[in-house]
Parts: sequence; C-alpha cells; structure tokens
Amino acid sequence: MKKITTHGLMIIQIEIIFLCTCLVVHQASANQGLQDEIFLAQGWDHKTRQKLSYTSFGSRFIPYTWFIALEQPETRELFRDNRHMASLGFITAQADEYNPDGLPVGLVRDSDKKNGDYIGLTCAACHTGQVSIQGKRIRIDGGQSLIDFTEFEHAVLAALKATVADPEKFSRFFEMINTSEGIKTEIVKGQLQQRIVELERHYAINKTDVPYGKGRLDAFGQIFNAIAVEALHIPENTRAPDAPTSYPVLWDASHLNVVQWNASAPNKEPGPLFQNAITALAVFGTVSVPQDKRTYESSIRISNLGSIQREFYQLVAPQWPTELAGALDAKKIAAGKLLYNQHCVQCHNYVDPADKKRKLTAVITPLVDVGTDPLMNDNFKNHTVKSGVLEGRSLMIFAGDKIPAETNPLDLVTHTAAGALFNQPWQTFKAIVKEYQSNNPAPKNAAPGYKARPINGIWASAPYLHNGSVPTIYDLLLPASERPVTFYVGNIELDVVKVGLAPNQTPLTTFFDTRLRGNSNAGHEYGTQLNDEQRWELVEYIKSL
Repeated sequence: MKKITTHGLMIIQIEIIFLCTCLVVHQASANQGLQDEIFLAQGWDHKTRQKLSYTSFGSRFIPYTWFIALEQPETRELFRDNRHMASLGFITAQADEYNPDGLPVGLVRDSDKKNGDYIGLTCAACHTGQVSIQGKRIRIDGGQSLIDFTEFEHAVLAALKATVADPEKFSRFFEMINTSEGIKTEIVKGQLQQRIVELERHYAINKTDVPYGKGRLDAFGQIFNAIAVEALHIPENTRAPDAPTSYPVLWDASHLNVVQWNASAPNKEPGPLFQNAITALAVFGTVSVPQDKRTYESSIRISNLGSIQREFYQLVAPQWPTELAGALDAKKIAAGKLLYNQHCVQCHNYVDPADKKRKLTAVITPLVDVGTDPLMNDNFKNHTVKSGVLEGRSLMIFAGDKIPAETNPLDLVTHTAAGALFNQPWQTFKAIVKEYQSNNPAPKNAAPGYKARPINGIWASAPYLHNGSVPTIYDLLLPASERPVTFYVGNIELDVVKVGLAPNQTPLTTFFDTRLRGNSNAGHEYGTQLNDEQRWELVEYIKSL
C-alpha cells in the first residue's frame, strides 16, 4: 500500500473541505427562499397546513425509493432537487415531522402493504398556490397550483429510461435503493422496464395536441380514460383529454352547492366523498374491476379523504397583503363597489368568511350567455364509451339504473368509485360522518354552462376563466377582442396593478396561445363597456374582496 505523506494528507483534507463547502453552497442554493415564505391568515394553523400538504389520498406513482434515488436524465443531479422540482412548478419545502425528506408540497410517501412504499400526489399538489411580491414568496393555501403535470410525468419517464440505459446511472441508483440483502440487479432492472412500459401506455392514452402547460389539467378527460380505458381494458374507449382547465381554488368550495367548473357535481353527501375518491383515481390511484366482484379493491385512502374535506371546510380566502402589495384606495373601492353591484354580483355573490356555517350557491351561467370556450363542457356531455364488464350492473352497485352497453363515461367513473367505497363500508361511513356539512341543494335540470362562484381572494388565482386564458383581472374587463392573444404562464410575480401573474417569459414559464383548440379567451363580456377609469375602480374593489 502506498504511504500517504503529510503533504498528501493536507491535500486530501483541503479537497474534502472544498467538497463539503460545495455541497453546503449547493444545498443553500436549492433551499434559497424557503426560510422567508409568508403565510396569510386563511383559517389554518401551520400544523393543519402541513398535514394537508402531506396527507395521502391513495396516489401510487412509482416506488418511493426510486424517486429518492432517481437522477435527472442528462446529469447526476437528483430528480427531486429543489431547483428541478421548482422548474416543474412545484412549491419546494423544508423537511419537518410531516415531511421528513423535504419533498415539495403535494408529493408524499405512502405505504402499500403488498408492494412497499410509493411516491404519490396529494390534494395540495394541484391546490396550493404561490405568488411573489418584492422578492417575498407568499403561500396561498387552497390556491391555484402552477405545476406542469404533463411535463412532470414525462420527466419521470425520461429519468427512468436513462437509468435503465446508462450503466453508471443504474449502478448509482441500485446502490441507493439496495437496502435489503439479496435483491438482484436483474430484478430491479426488470421492474424499471415494466413501469416504463406502463407509463408509456398511460401517456399514449392521454396524448393531446394542445399542451396543458403550467397550472392546467384535463382532470375529467384523464379520469374518464383511467376507468373506461385502463381499468376496463378497452382501448377503443380512448378519448383525447384535450380540454385542460385551471386548478380551481378550494376556499369556500366545500360550502358551495355544486363543484367543478361545469357545476356537474352536487355538494351534498355523499357527493363530496365521491368527488374526492374520483380525484384519487385520476391521479395515479389504482382500482381493480374484476368480472366476478361487486365491489372493487383500490388504493383510495378513504379515511384520509374525510379528514381532508373537513379541514378544507375551515379554509377562507386570502386577503390582499397591503404590507407588500400596497394599500388599497378607499375612494376607488367605494366607486368600484357600486360598479360591482351593477355588473357582477348577479353571478358572483358576496361571502361572509366569519360565518363558519355559510351555505353558498353558485350561479350556473348557460354557455350561450357566458360565451366562454365550450370544449370542456362539450367533452363532458357529448361522447359515449363501451361499458365492457360493467354492462348490466347497477349504477350505484346495489341500486340505480342498469348500465347499458354504451354510456357516458361519467356513469362508469361513478360506478367504479361507488364500488371502491362500498369495498370499505366502515371507512366510507366514518369518512362521511367526519366530513359531513349541510349545504344547499344543487339545481335540477340546469342548462349546460359554467359555474360562477364568489370571487373573494381572486387576486391570488390567476390566470382567469375556467381554461386559464386571461392573465389579469384588468384584461378580463376588456372586450375579448382586446385581451392578450398569447402570454406566458408560470411566473409567480404578482402584477399588483392589473391583478394577476406577470405574463412575461422567464426560463420557467410555458407559452399560452388562445388561438388553439380549447384555449379561447372569448366570452364573459360583463362590464366590458366600462370606461378605463371605471375599470380601474372595479379592479381596486375586486382586490379588497
């Protein structure tokens, strides 16, 4: 063995110090800004916020150890590096008792008794917002996320493929996940290849010509495919999920009589539990629909859904942060309120956040009146799929109409969710009791349209309209012909004047083109006849809501 001299030992020590310094600097860079995040008073304490950010509803994406060990395709940097996750639109976070590995908001470790631990998504992934004012990050609980869901999916797939293809990457990956003796490289490589095939099939089913970009997802389209195509194994049922919508804000949502952009879901029990179970299945939840079973095994965390819904009932809208964004003009607010009462309140009614038992009624504006892009509504109502093994079964498992050979995909989704809930009847009963609130009934036989909900806190939920096609409140008050045709999404800097997120291009933004299918910024021409002074007065009042 070669003897190490004192000089050589000093060089080694210097190299170690340099390496450690680089690691510290790298970690500091990755965590930059995490310490100075600001939280507004929205009815949650920090414990509630963290619990909901990291409470699983049953999403199963890839094994947890894989995600922790996975590198980015072109570098040795970990996939989960904060800078990389932020580039995909995730809100990065520090480690704590609810998030021991310092995962971004909305990613969580969940245990599967059969297959071990998985990384999955939570409600917070799509329903936690963030804005920046004067360099300060403000967390918006229940807000509109800006994650690029499709890019995240494809980035994971690319990383898995690179791991299999590159022997050095695979060696580092295998070393990190090899926590038990006896595991063989061939087995791990086979598991990786199997998951790659599954993800490629899933992504091919959900391929669209119009990019979602940051802050949007066709949740209905993807859940329809998850059940009608993947769970039932009927490839010809595939329909392009090509009508992405913005992730809706969740404050006051549990107080409304209907939810979803097209007001398709009654919000009286067991409606909320059904909606949340369906959401779990849409975001990499698993369900088995065998021919010989009346109820269906699934990964849905039913008890957790009850807890999540109960806590969202306490959430209130964020107030305009005057200490950072500037004081409001009382004179403009007074004038703006008169304009709001004249042009807006018929659809967007007022909310008293102090009333903890408030019952809110959303106004459903017919498509012919509101004039906004109809694709989301059309896709929801206007196509049928084959029922496969579900033909002849009762819609609600033990009751309801028989499912015909061809039906609306919503029937299949509703039936499958019911089967998953009835598979765990005691957990389902407890979840309903836990989350139960008395809401107003949903309207019957409403014309196809979009939901107009109260707009308190709307300053923190740009871009606007159901499909995210208008960047600021000021732009929304312009005639559609004068609104921006193209802009960028993903810059979290708040435009405190026009009220919205800055629409300029940065390295982390995605391009939005209103001329593409499903992206129209037409319609909602309410108040557009105002003069410019009146527009600014109305904008000022909307800030105060």
